[in-house]
This record gives sequence, C-alpha cells and structure tokens, in this order.
Amino acid sequence: MVEVHHSPEQPNRLVLWNQFIFLLTGLFTTLGNQWLHYKGAADGRSMITILVVYLGMVAVVLLPRKADGKDIVQPVEHKGVILIAALDVFGNLVLTVGQFMVGSGLYQVIYASIVGITAVLSWGFLRRAFNPGQWAAVVVIMLGLSVSAVGSAQLPESASDHNVMVGFGITFLGTCIYSSVYTLNDYMLSSTKRPMLPSQQCFWVGLYSSCICLGVMIIVALPTLRTMPLSDPGVILMYLSLIGSSLGHNVTYFQLLESTGAVATGVLQALRAVMVFGLSHILFCKGDAAQCFTMGKGFATAIVCAGVVGFSYAKANKASHGFQRVRNPIQEEVELT
Repeated sequence: MVEVHHSPEQPNRLVLWNQFIFLLTGLFTTLGNQWLHYKGAADGRSMITILVVYLGMVAVVLLPRKADGKDIVQPVEHKGVILIAALDVFGNLVLTVGQFMVGSGLYQVIYASIVGITAVLSWGFLRRAFNPGQWAAVVVIMLGLSVSAVGSAQLPESASDHNVMVGFGITFLGTCIYSSVYTLNDYMLSSTKRPMLPSQQCFWVGLYSSCICLGVMIIVALPTLRTMPLSDPGVILMYLSLIGSSLGHNVTYFQLLESTGAVATGVLQALRAVMVFGLSHILFCKGDAAQCFTMGKGFATAIVCAGVVGFSYAKANKASHGFQRVRNPIQEEVELT
C-alpha cells in the first residue's frame, strides 16, 4: 500500500468541486441540446451537438497549467486513444439519436444505467473489487431504470409510444458503448505503465474524436445542416455556451476518473438523471408530453436516488475500514468519501 503524505481535506474539496461542476455542466448540456432540438437547430443526423462536445475537450489546451512541476506530460498512447475516440463518436451519435426520440428526462434515466454496466466491466476487465453494499446499490439503481422503462410504455398517444420505445432501445445501446469508453479511459489513466495526465488525455481524445466526427459530418450531415437555423443569434449563443460547458464537463470527467474511478463517476450520472427529470418537466412539458413528470417517473427517481445514496454510503464505509485503492505507484490516489 502506498502512503499518501498530504492532508485529505484539500483533495476531498477538489473532488467535491469537480463533482459539482460535472453535474452542473452535464445538466446544462442535456437541456441545452434539447432546447436546440425544439428550435430545429439540432438532430441526430446533423451531429453538430456531438462536434461541440469534442471542441470543448480540445479547448482544455487553453487552460493554464500548474507551475509546480508535478504535472509531467507523458508519452501519448495513440492507438488506445484512437480506439476510445472511435467508440466515443459512435456512442455519442447513438445517444444523440436516442435523446431526441425519448426526450431529455427519460434519456437521462436510461443513461444512468451506465452505473451498472460500468461496474460489471470494471469488475471483469479492471479487476476492481466492490463490496456487497455497492453491488446492492447498483442493483437498486438498475431497478429504478426498469421502472422508468415501464413508465415510458404508458405515455399518451401524442407522445408517439413506438418512437419512445425504439428510442429507449437506442439509448440503452449507446449507454453500453459509452460504458466501454468509461472503462477504457479509466484503464488508460490508472493501469498503464505511464498514464497520461487527465488534461492530456482529454485533449487527445477530443482531438481525434473531432477529426472523426468532422469526417462523418462531411459525408452525411451537410444536407441536414443547410436546412437548420444556425445563423440565429440565440442558437449561436447556445452552441458557444455548450462548448464552454463541454470544456468544464470533460476536464472534471477525466479528473474524477483518475481520483474516484469509472463506477463512482457513473453514479453521478444517475444523480444527474433524476435532476434532469424535474427540469425537463418545467422547461419542456407544455410542448412535449414525453417530458412531463409522471408518478412512474417520480417512483423511478426515488429508487435511483436511494441507489445513489446507498452506493456513496457503501463506498465511504469501505474506505473507513482501511481500504485505499492505489492505481499506480507513481500516482497519489484520492478516495471518494
């Protein structure tokens, strides 16, 4: 076991700050994308909302670096980064189509299943150990998601039942793809001999993903882009805001992967899901019945929240019994409490 010589207060504060920014920017991105969709300025075929995510990742190069000499740039694992970038673009495309079919509220709850899928992948491929309480919490979260799926089948006819159910399947497929992205990023930051810095990996994944995304857009998206109101000042401002939101979201995402791991980061997505439910009802329910908050969604929200709290408690209890997860001897590990 590697002894950590610094006081835990400052790292824990940093983790909490990263979690707050991760949640806030995640909420803004999801709701902003939905707003653009209703304005006719985004859909699954245009891919422009996907490109915005990667431009935000590349923008990490504009942030100042620490001058303390501790952050040493490591050689880039280009093959691994390209694989992650390709899966990221494909998963993002599938998820975008799914979101526009089911609406931002239900989308986020389906996407929260990334907790369970990532837990299984981390256990199977990264040999990460979870205590019974953590596994129980994952099961509870998945139960909440299944309740939301049943609720989606009870929408009124105006909400296009068939499209919502198809969108549910598409969103779940995209979530499975993105779980593999979480796991691979976690592996790159924790299990390689010379792991890259979180900001370094954010930049390179964003750069390769931008190139792949632009190549696909040139082939399939140009006709769709010509019909969209992309010159509207409100639309331009929203896209610029989404680039800034993506920058904050992805910087904290990679830092959280390094400090807390893929599963704990996935748990935050479940919390984000239930928060989007309420906000989507306030913002979009009048124009889209699929966004309205129902009893079924409320029940699912309560179950998912219970699972998130249970996972956090089980993880804290695990840490209090002397467990400390150390990824690499040259890294200092910060455990989420």
